[in-house]
Amino acid sequence: MTKGTNNFKLETCAIQVSEGESASFSNNQLLSLKYTEDIKRASIHVELRLTDSQTGVLSTLQGMERVTLSYSDHKGTTLVHELVIYDIQDRTSSGSKSKATLMCCSPEFIDNAAIKLSKRYGPGEGKQIHEIVKDDLLVKILGIAEDRINFTPTKNKFSFISPYWSPFTAIAWLCARAIPSGGSGKNASAGYCFFENYRGYNFLSYDSFASEDELVTFVVDLEEGEFDEVTTTIPIDRMKVTSSADILKGLNIGSYSSTVMTLDMKDLKYTEYPFNINEYYKNVPKLNTDATLPAYYEGFKKGSAATRIMSKIVDTALFTAGTYSKDFTKQVSQSALREKLFYNKMVEIDYIGEINLAVGDVVRLETFKGRDKELDTQNSGKYVIGRVEREFTSSRDSMSTKLTLFTDSPGVE
Repeated sequence: MTKGTNNFKLETCAIQVSEGESASFSNNQLLSLKYTEDIKRASIHVELRLTDSQTGVLSTLQGMERVTLSYSDHKGTTLVHELVIYDIQDRTSSGSKSKATLMCCSPEFIDNAAIKLSKRYGPGEGKQIHEIVKDDLLVKILGIAEDRINFTPTKNKFSFISPYWSPFTAIAWLCARAIPSGGSGKNASAGYCFFENYRGYNFLSYDSFASEDELVTFVVDLEEGEFDEVTTTIPIDRMKVTSSADILKGLNIGSYSSTVMTLDMKDLKYTEYPFNINEYYKNVPKLNTDATLPAYYEGFKKGSAATRIMSKIVDTALFTAGTYSKDFTKQVSQSALREKLFYNKMVEIDYIGEINLAVGDVVRLETFKGRDKELDTQNSGKYVIGRVEREFTSSRDSMSTKLTLFTDSPGVE
């Protein structure tokens, strides 16, 4: 968008102060708004800084009040958030004027913290993990509407007893044990993430992002006139690679070559599960299918020494018959490595524009190198949005957006 364009309009900011009574705040009373989504967090977070010199409502707030917040951008996209105040900070009063910072989250996040589950899920021969997450935990326990739940179907059934976990804790535990129905257990594609964005709740496999088309293309240092604002190309001034392949960390946690040794307490059976990144990387679904294999991966061919050896005690007697596979331990261990691969490279970009993008969306990034502006193939390609930070302050008429992008496959041909 053109610099200086107002891309923020407050539509509604209403706080329910009592049954059937709400206090509304105008754009002039909104000092700042900070909105955050994160692929590693189960709830959105909103920070509102408000001022009031008329009603004195801010002085009476105690927490747990409901907040309805909606705002739109310059292209008519409107976001609506139903929130709960969980903390009140920096509350000041001077004469008739009062100010306060309201820390808000989704109502389900509060409900989740107050619920502890002690029961078996997936009784009998077990239940598909995505059904446990969607039906048993999100819909039945937390009362979330089905149209606000997005999920990747799982192929493995599971049965377990929750030891006084909250629903979100149980889901996080299941993330490491879920295998997408289109994935391959042989290639250890186990590994899911669970997060909330403005569209709802998401239980998605890391593999699933590879098949998604990019929604927009961010181009670094795009000259004015080289793009049309009606297209899906968004110009940005710069990009920052905040982390890339941390090889030393990868060696320490066994990301490239490792062995998992297990002892089954049921029959005292000892098993070893070797892992090699060289073979795994070639077969696992990746965001950039034409990505080049990093040269140092070649040093971890099959049969090379493991850089980490992990030992686990398992007891298959605890699992319902039919819900435990011979590859279960291997899949659980390698789900952590799948997650490490997914977050292999992290890039940050900033822009002022549309507010329709969300965590979990796939985008394309194009950046160039040298005087001739040759495409930088190591940093260009498909990325997943892993964090969204939007901020509006009364000192300016626009909302800035900072995106943190992740990719599992640096470099495109």
